[in-house]
Amino acid sequence: MPGREALNLVREFLFPGRHRGSSIPPLDGGLTPNDRLDELEPAHEAPVQEPDDVVLDADGSLLVTSGRSLLRLSGPRFRDRSVVASFDGEAGAIARDGDGGVFVCVAGAGLLRVGPDATTTVVTDVADDGQPVQCPTGVAVAGDGTVYLTDGSKRHHGGDWVRDLMELNALGRLLRCPRSGGRAQVLADGLRYPSGLCLSPEEDALVVSEAWAHRLVRYPLADIRSPEQIRANLPGYPGRIAPAADGGYWLAVFALRTQLVEFVLTQRDYVEQMMRIIEPDYWIRPALRTLNSGLEPLQGGQIRKLGVIKPWAPPRSYGLVARIEEDGHAQSSLHSRGGANRHGVTSARQFGDRLLIAARGGDLVLESTVGGMR
Repeated sequence: MPGREALNLVREFLFPGRHRGSSIPPLDGGLTPNDRLDELEPAHEAPVQEPDDVVLDADGSLLVTSGRSLLRLSGPRFRDRSVVASFDGEAGAIARDGDGGVFVCVAGAGLLRVGPDATTTVVTDVADDGQPVQCPTGVAVAGDGTVYLTDGSKRHHGGDWVRDLMELNALGRLLRCPRSGGRAQVLADGLRYPSGLCLSPEEDALVVSEAWAHRLVRYPLADIRSPEQIRANLPGYPGRIAPAADGGYWLAVFALRTQLVEFVLTQRDYVEQMMRIIEPDYWIRPALRTLNSGLEPLQGGQIRKLGVIKPWAPPRSYGLVARIEEDGHAQSSLHSRGGANRHGVTSARQFGDRLLIAARGGDLVLESTVGGMR
């Protein structure tokens, strides 16, 4: 039945996943596209190279993970900066520990703690299943000091996140460890790149963003083996999630899903050949920033000729922060659309009435007033 197979191939390209009930939903309602990210002012003067996560410290300074460093930005408009600590891998998610120190997720090294005197110690680098914690993506600290982690993949870490997507892996874990350190306890396994987590307001559950499954899942701590899906089939790849002061959550979406990428992921022979012979930057894939290179894949006609971008084309990178209610409904959002540079948002955190946003693809930490988001 060559004709039917060809028709099914065309249908899968035009409507990827439709037969599985997982077609990409439109950006509408609270996720309606806008230019609000592009309208924000940077929180700092000079660019910060690929900021990944941000925490406002007790003294008003800004702690930022950037590359293999933890930076401190202080002074008017955070113009002064210093390196608090350097690591052997990429620094990602951070969380204050309540004693003047911070926990830092480091690719290839596990969860580290940087004390007030800048001394660095390993909190955990292996789980109780014997597998190393190489891809910590999110960290949350409970009031009793218990530390919860998401470990994105047992195979890839750092910049290899896109390889994990292309392989369609489900090698992520949800972990717990005592503040004093030691082996982490595996609470859930087989997750499709869990990219962030936060505690519920009552600290009776964990809310986990699962990037390759495009969903948010609630894990009750009293019955961790009975998770509840609170939002399915998101239009993008959810990153870190953080509590909003008046209930609900701030969700960083580091890239949008596109029909072309969804289709390519179904063509396993093509993907394997692409990964063998082409540099990762030029795969048909989501990205944290646009390279503006003639070598980039066209992405359905995004770059027409000589680098001219068609505004209607599906973007390779995108900027999106969503304000999510506790039931998973998107209340509002901030966007940076195709052709802009405030893309690859990896973190959005609220401090009082301030919302600080790490746009890794734009080398910026942006600031918004939360009151304007309501």
